Amino acid sequence: MRRLCSAFGIAVTLSGCMGGGYGTAVAYLPHVTPKISVTMPSNAPPISQQFMPLTRNGGPGHMGLDVAAATGTPVLAAAPGRVSSSRFEPVYGNRIVVEHGLDATGRKVQTLYFHLDSRAVAVGARVARGQQIGTLGETGLLSSFPHLHFEYHREESPGARVQAGDNWWQGMVQEDPNRNWVGGPGRVACYTGQRAARDKITYPVACARR
Repeated sequence: MRRLCSAFGIAVTLSGCMGGGYGTAVAYLPHVTPKISVTMPSNAPPISQQFMPLTRNGGPGHMGLDVAAATGTPVLAAAPGRVSSSRFEPVYGNRIVVEHGLDATGRKVQTLYFHLDSRAVAVGARVARGQQIGTLGETGLLSSFPHLHFEYHREESPGARVQAGDNWWQGMVQEDPNRNWVGGPGRVACYTGQRAARDKITYPVACARR
């Protein structure tokens, strides 16, 4: 049986959607470049789908990471910031967008959390790194199993973003989250109270207690 694993119509087996056990991450698809070598904490829920940019001919991409876990697992703010969107809509279900301010080059950074079972923060709320902002689920038409679809966006250039209601994507570039962990590219880090630059992220799903 083949199912849609997540957004943009990428068909894989259901077992591929769910990923492996804790501390595992699926490989990038063969055509994806660059590939980042990913190391996972042993207590982190699995990455069940990696970032995949749009193809040159406009083919489908997967513009974030999927983290597979049980419905109700806490979803955490990956960095400190302010909630700019917290709403339900049919395609992505419950979603939250957090603005993290400017990086060292003066570009705005934001993280996005899709398919949530529930939302625990409202627009305008200030959140700390590692704070619970919702719970993992499978809401929305593009979800077929419990997971968090997590995206990392950065401005194309300082001041490029156009504010237009809920059009949070304008002027933003979707980056592979694996480039931006607090421990360095590919070094996934569970939240343990660490401090870091506002554009560096910790794992957006609660890790198991050791």
